[in-house]
Amino acid sequence: MKIMRIMRIMKIIKNMKLKMPSATAAAVAAIVASAILASVAGAADDKITFDDTVLAVLRQRCGGCHNPDKKSGDLDITSYSGLMQGGGSGGVIEPGNASASYLYKLITHQDEPKMPPDSPPIPEEERALIKQWIDDGVLENKGSKAAAPKKNLAMAMDAAPTERPAVTPLPARIPLEPVIRTRGLNACASIATSPWAPLAAVCGQKQVLLYRTDTRQLAGVLPFPEGRPQVLQFSRSGGLLLAGGGRGGASGRVVLWNVVTGRRVTEVGAELDTVLAADINADQRFVAIGGPQRVVRIYSTETGELLHELRKHTDWITAASFSPDGLLLATSDRNGGVIVWEAANGRDFLTLSGHTGSVTSLSWRGDSNLLATGSEDGTIRLWEMENGGQVKSWNAHAGGVAAMDFTRDGRIVSVGRDKIPKIWAQDGNQQKAFEACADLGLAISYCDETDSVIVGDWTGEIRIWKGADAVRLGGLSSNPETLAERAAAAERAAAEGTAAAELARMAAETAQSQMAAMQKQINEATQGKTTAEGVLAALQKQLEAAVQQHTEAVKSQPAVQQAVAAAERDLGTAVEAHAKAFAALATGTSDETGKKTAVELAAKMQTQRAEAEARRADLAKSSAAIAAGDQQIAALTPQRDQAKAAVEQLTATLAEVGPALEPLKQAAAAAATKVTELSAQLDAARGDLARWQDESVFLGRYKELSAAVSTREVAVREAEAIVAEGQAKVDADERARKTLTDERQARAQEIESLTAAVAKAQQDHAALLQKILAKQTEMTAAQAAMDQLGKAVGSLEAATANAKSAVAAAPADPELAEVHATLTKTVVAKTAQVKSLGESHVAMAQEKTAREKEAADVTALGEKLKADMPAVAARMQELDGMIAKTAAAVEASTAVVRGLEPRVADRQKEVDAAVGQLFALQGVPGAPR
Repeated sequence: MKIMRIMRIMKIIKNMKLKMPSATAAAVAAIVASAILASVAGAADDKITFDDTVLAVLRQRCGGCHNPDKKSGDLDITSYSGLMQGGGSGGVIEPGNASASYLYKLITHQDEPKMPPDSPPIPEEERALIKQWIDDGVLENKGSKAAAPKKNLAMAMDAAPTERPAVTPLPARIPLEPVIRTRGLNACASIATSPWAPLAAVCGQKQVLLYRTDTRQLAGVLPFPEGRPQVLQFSRSGGLLLAGGGRGGASGRVVLWNVVTGRRVTEVGAELDTVLAADINADQRFVAIGGPQRVVRIYSTETGELLHELRKHTDWITAASFSPDGLLLATSDRNGGVIVWEAANGRDFLTLSGHTGSVTSLSWRGDSNLLATGSEDGTIRLWEMENGGQVKSWNAHAGGVAAMDFTRDGRIVSVGRDKIPKIWAQDGNQQKAFEACADLGLAISYCDETDSVIVGDWTGEIRIWKGADAVRLGGLSSNPETLAERAAAAERAAAEGTAAAELARMAAETAQSQMAAMQKQINEATQGKTTAEGVLAALQKQLEAAVQQHTEAVKSQPAVQQAVAAAERDLGTAVEAHAKAFAALATGTSDETGKKTAVELAAKMQTQRAEAEARRADLAKSSAAIAAGDQQIAALTPQRDQAKAAVEQLTATLAEVGPALEPLKQAAAAAATKVTELSAQLDAARGDLARWQDESVFLGRYKELSAAVSTREVAVREAEAIVAEGQAKVDADERARKTLTDERQARAQEIESLTAAVAKAQQDHAALLQKILAKQTEMTAAQAAMDQLGKAVGSLEAATANAKSAVAAAPADPELAEVHATLTKTVVAKTAQVKSLGESHVAMAQEKTAREKEAADVTALGEKLKADMPAVAARMQELDGMIAKTAAAVEASTAVVRGLEPRVADRQKEVDAAVGQLFALQGVPGAPR
């Protein structure tokens, strides 16, 4: 109805255009078209959809050339899938953006070839309708959801792909026992690194190996009994690890693990060949897989349900990758094909053509605007997601690119048949080349958390380099030793280390003893020398003091002697003066003055005598000091010489033994270092032994708890199966009850219908009787009219014959001729009328007969309906009893299910408890202790 209404309004607009000036017509047409679109968009039931609206326009305007039979330009517009698939030149619809849609450009004559060709554009209102449909998201029908619009390209990274998780997703304690240990290495098929943790995953035989990239230590072994894993991917959050693989030509599957606990989260896919390509989208709801079957399948991780099958690849699918924002999915094949799909609905988004060899690797830049592809044609190409244009292409590896990976900062790491890992800028400039691998490079990944480039080659060797300076850090093993082998090696190392450490200890003790003896000798000589030097210094000091005193005494003695001589002269002078004064006094010639002078001279004489005695005493003392000094010097000189000889002898001894001490010290230090090193090695070996023994104990406990969890999970499934079986019984009983109830309702409706039908039949019968009576009256009247008219026709025929005779008698009389003609016409007309009345009478008779038969049929139907009603009523009574029984059965089976449901809850609690014990054993954060 809506389509017809719109089409009628479109015709009105067209007529308006013909009758109005062009400008006015255009304005009015635009207003009306807008009103149509507004009314269509205004109600939920009036969405513009392909099925309801657009198909009619496209079929009318374009269907002649673009249909399944003709398909001009390889484009079919008569079906939604055909239109969305596009034609030979690619997609023609850009959901959400009519202006960028090739189809809209063609019908508006903005691009070549103009459509329709050699004709004006389709009417404006139809163009507006198609534009609105595209801008609204190209709905297929009323139940459709708008298709995702394509993203605009921005070369600069303007948004983070995802947020860093609050807790870094690193493995707790996961068993390190390999599932299988082979005699040699196998080619490394895939390597993946966590986006937020120093963690790498490596493919092994029937297992996936987790390694810490900061310590390069094994962090866990995840069994993959499905076969050999071919592809590994971490989720964008880093919390899940995906592995896809299987057995070639037999089976394929994808498994998801929780990175922290190492427990399987889910499994999807049941391929008939191994899985070669797989990825999980950003919100972890979808998993895409592909392989030799050339079909991309998208599964729900929540239910395991197959959501989409995408069948456009022409050869084995080699890679699959969801964009970081989760909107798009890119897949590639062995024929060089690259297809980008809408992740939510599986619709074809872009086809990227350009590679001439198998496309081996896909990687998205973090902002989802740029896709990198690596191919065996040797090139790496960058594609923008607005129009699918190739942004950049460069020759990366002679012989072919095997693998490549975008780094968080927008660089690209790659490896290929030339064996040389490389780092590239987005413009294709090589930033760094690493040491060549031993054989063809197969897998590469970059750990953003540790700036590590991890590469695996055809021989199975896995190497790690520092990205900043290309320094090789070490390697990882895709075939690690078993715990028993590790423990045995640690035990041998511990035994060998114990013996070596004991020998080193004995050697160190010998060296230490030799060094100690020598040191003692040196210490004693040094101490003796020090003592002798002290004695020598003391004697030297005494001797020097004695010599100095002797020298000073000898030096001062002449002065003393002079003082003695002067004192004696002064004394002689005083004695002589005194004698003279005394003599004068004795002669009596002296006066009082003379007497006083004599007394004074006597005192002076005494003073001079005392002075002379004192000077003589000084001279004696000086002479004694000189003599004592001579004696002391004579005594100290031999002692000093003896002490000096002792010092010289001890100095010679030290000079002789001193150099021998340093080699002994070095030997003792080296022996001690050797002991320390061997002790550390021994401790490490003992630590390794204890670690691997503890790992073995842990493995046993882990297996025990895992078995308990599995057993209890089986019990849960069994309980759920019992509940499901009971619920199935409930559902079956309920369906039976509903069937019976529906039948009873149908029977009740049948009774009502029968009653109504009987009443109607009676009414119809009465109505038919009335119609028969009326028809009988009508027939009687018609028969009377026909008889009367028949008599009149007889009279007219007689009058006509008379008139004919009169005309024959008077042929020249025009009036008689005219009367004859009139009577002839009247006879013919009345004869026809009689015939018509006869035919009408026959028809009335037939209709009367039909009505009588119909009345008889209605009477028979009424009787039949009356006859059927007792059986229907009896069936209703029977159904009432059956319904009561099924209702009781439903109630009983429901009660059984309700009684069984607590058992499921109890079993689930047991599972939760066992899982809690397992997580506590593993040290899972937040697990009960």
